[in-house]
Amino acid sequence: MTDANTGLPRVLHVCSDTNIGGAGRYVLTLLTQPLIAERYAVAAACPEGALAAALRRAGVQVFLYPGADRSLSWSGLWHLLGLIRRWRPHIVHTHGALSGRIAARLAGARVVYTKHGLAAAVEASVQVRSPGGWLRRQAVRRFADRIVAVSAAVRDALIAQGADPGVVRVIPGGVDLRAYAELPPPVPGVVGALGRLEREKGFDVLLDAMAELRGEARLILGGDGSQRQALAARVQAEELPVELTGFVADVPAFLGRTGVFVLPSRSEGLGLVAVEAMAAGRPVVASCTGGLPEVVVDGETGLLVEPEDPVALARAIRMLLADPDRAARMGAAGRQRVRERFSAERMARETAALYEELMAP
Repeated sequence: MTDANTGLPRVLHVCSDTNIGGAGRYVLTLLTQPLIAERYAVAAACPEGALAAALRRAGVQVFLYPGADRSLSWSGLWHLLGLIRRWRPHIVHTHGALSGRIAARLAGARVVYTKHGLAAAVEASVQVRSPGGWLRRQAVRRFADRIVAVSAAVRDALIAQGADPGVVRVIPGGVDLRAYAELPPPVPGVVGALGRLEREKGFDVLLDAMAELRGEARLILGGDGSQRQALAARVQAEELPVELTGFVADVPAFLGRTGVFVLPSRSEGLGLVAVEAMAAGRPVVASCTGGLPEVVVDGETGLLVEPEDPVALARAIRMLLADPDRAARMGAAGRQRVRERFSAERMARETAALYEELMAP
C-alpha cells in the first residue's frame, strides 16, 4: 500500500464536484500543504471539470471518473472500485462522494469521509424517503472509519443522523494566509459576496438588502449556479447597484476589491469563504446559522444576523460602512482569528494525525 517510488503511504481523495466550491478549495488547499506532501503519496479522483483542472495545475495526480456532481453514481462506483484495486491506497478520503466510500469499503481500504455541508439540511428533506436517501443514512453509519466534520454544528447534525460520536472529528477548513499577505486595504462603499448561486446561499435576500442600501453601497457578487439568471434579471429590472462577476478563480484578488464581506446563507456547514474573507482582513456580516457562528465572532470579527432578514442584513452592512475604523478593527481581529484557528497548516496537521490514527497497527 506504500507508493513504489516514494515509499510513502498512499491516500486517494475522492470528490464528486466538478466546480471549485468550499469542498473543492478544501481539497486543493489540503493536498498542496507541505506536511501532507512530505508524509503521503496523494492523488485525487474526480470527474472532469474546473476542480480537476485546478488540481492538475497544482501538481496533484488526478484520476477521472464518471458521475459529475453526483454523490452516488453506479457507473462511478464501479470505476472507482477498479481504480482503488489498481492503485491500492491505504486510505480513501472522500468529500461527499458516496460512490467512493462504498467502493473503498468493497476494496478493503480505510475510509475517511469529510462532511462539508450541514447534514441536517439533507436529513430534513424528502430525499430521506428515497432509496438513495436511505443509502446515504446507512453510509453515515457503515461506510466510514472516521468522519470529519468541518464544524461543531455539522458534527452534532451527523450524530443526530446516526453517526457514532467516537468516529467523528471536527477539523475546520483552513486557508493559506500567504495568499492574502499583499492585498489592498478595504474599498469604501463596496460590499462583496461569493459562493454558489443557489437558494441555500441566500443571495436573493442580499439583493433585498441592497435595495435598502441603494445609493449607499454597491455589491460585487461572485459565483455561478442555477439562480444566476434569475438574480441577473432582478438586478437589471430593479437597476440594483450590483455587479455579477461569474465564476471566481482568484479568491484573494476578488476579496481585494471589497470593503465588507457578506454571507447571507440559509444553511452553511462552516462557511469557508467567510474564513477567506477574514484572512483578507475584511469584516464579515453573516447569517447566524450552521457553523458560521464558529467562524464569525459577533461584534469582534463581524456581525451576525438572523437568516432571511434583509432589513437586519442591510442595517449591519450600513453600520460597518459608516464606521470604517470599527470595520478595520474587525478585519484585523478576523485575520488574527484565522491565523490561530483556521490556518491551512493546522488543517494539514490535524488531518495527518487522523491518518496516523487509522494506520496505527
